[in-house]
Amino acid sequence: FALSNIIKTNCVCFIYIACLFSQGLVDKIITIVGSHPILHSEILQQAQMIAMSRHIDPSTNPLVFQTIYDETLNNMINQMIVLEVAEKDTNIVVTEEDVEKALNQRIESFIQQAGSTEEFEKMVGMSLRKVKSEYWDEIRNMLFIEQYKFSLIQNINISRVEVNNFYISYKDSLPIIPEHYDFSVIELPHSFGDKSKKEAYIFLDSLKN
Repeated sequence: FALSNIIKTNCVCFIYIACLFSQGLVDKIITIVGSHPILHSEILQQAQMIAMSRHIDPSTNPLVFQTIYDETLNNMINQMIVLEVAEKDTNIVVTEEDVEKALNQRIESFIQQAGSTEEFEKMVGMSLRKVKSEYWDEIRNMLFIEQYKFSLIQNINISRVEVNNFYISYKDSLPIIPEHYDFSVIELPHSFGDKSKKEAYIFLDSLKN
């Protein structure tokens, strides 16, 4: 499809795109995967959400936003390929209640990141009600995909031997993970009797040993 060329041709300044989108002007199909067309507005909407979650202002970082747009399109193509297969699996059932619950959780997360409902609506250029309407199908598709993926791996068991063999085979190509420490300290002032102190010392000594 020469997708990268299409994207570069169609991506313009974010502010201009956002204005067109919020005003409900002409949309277009970027590509079609099976029976699922992928619209420019859908890619833009997801890209806006991702940019907001990463605290990226598209108006001041247009090149970064275009990278997000490109990544979003590629991810959507991959998702639609899986969705085509998932929708044909009669064992997978997604109810309206499932979609509503997942949708509310996702939007609540975005609102918290934005700071308020008003700020969220300002960033995406539409009302909360319209966001839910626009986002409904995407959440439904996401649930289909997640359930299908889970159905493929739920009966797979990986042994420690297999993990070790994989590591031995690919250790030279695996990224280095830096050392990481996580700790917390809780101090509760309290007076202990001699008996409690003795029991505590005995217990600590057993841990040390």
